[in-house]
Amino acid sequence: MQSVIVTVIPAPEPEGTVVINEIMYDPAGSDSGREWIEIKNEGDSPVDLSGWRFFEDNTNHNLTLKMGNAVLPPDGYAIIADNDVFFLTDWPDFDGILFDSAFSLSNTGETLAIKDGEGAIIDEVTYTSSQGAAGDGNSLHRVNSDEWIAATPTPGEQMPSPL
Repeated sequence: MQSVIVTVIPAPEPEGTVVINEIMYDPAGSDSGREWIEIKNEGDSPVDLSGWRFFEDNTNHNLTLKMGNAVLPPDGYAIIADNDVFFLTDWPDFDGILFDSAFSLSNTGETLAIKDGEGAIIDEVTYTSSQGAAGDGNSLHRVNSDEWIAATPTPGEQMPSPL
């Protein structure tokens, strides 16, 4: 009689899909310190954002956790703000995950990316002012991988469905 040893190695749980979901690149009035982006975990698993970085036209920006924890739950949102104090002044009811980072988004457009702790690009988008939200109080909201619309900012929340 022969014995057979079978080793079962469970497949790793798939990492969530994190996307840049909303961009406030040109707020009404002064931009200084008031720009932010929102990221969303569209996957089924939590994602640890520890060590992740934000890139603006290939300029590397560290992320410093200011509110919440670094684990982004499925369907969860996090904000990366140019200045966390200004962000919370503008959005006093925000109670989600908030990272502070020093950046200045171009009012005419540029390429933005988020990279994980290993340096892999997780998401990359390019926006332009011709898409809207140029200084009118709106932000750009991602509709799908190729389409963005200008609408009322919803930091940390799902955008209402356009009618």
